[in-house]
Amino acid sequence: MEEIDTVNLVANHVHKWWLRDRSGTLPAGRIVLMATEDENQWWRFECGSEGDRHYITGTEWSRFVQPRIDARLTLYAQQDGENFHRMKVTMRRN
Repeated sequence: MEEIDTVNLVANHVHKWWLRDRSGTLPAGRIVLMATEDENQWWRFECGSEGDRHYITGTEWSRFVQPRIDARLTLYAQQDGENFHRMKVTMRRN
């Protein structure tokens, strides 16, 4: 899977995450992003864009991020046959 962006989630990401499309593969407008920690539980978010920047915001996003502060979130490019981009959460070990 091609990596688009990686971020360590911090408190200011609870309300909105402005992401960088390092791959140049995200289309303008609204797209669907799917997130998972363990491939068993999935979350679905809509991602918007303003100019050449993309963002995720909203109540569901806030609920998702808040308990995952300090986790690493990696966004991957869409795979063949899928109509969404995938995010993988890696929790930090204490």
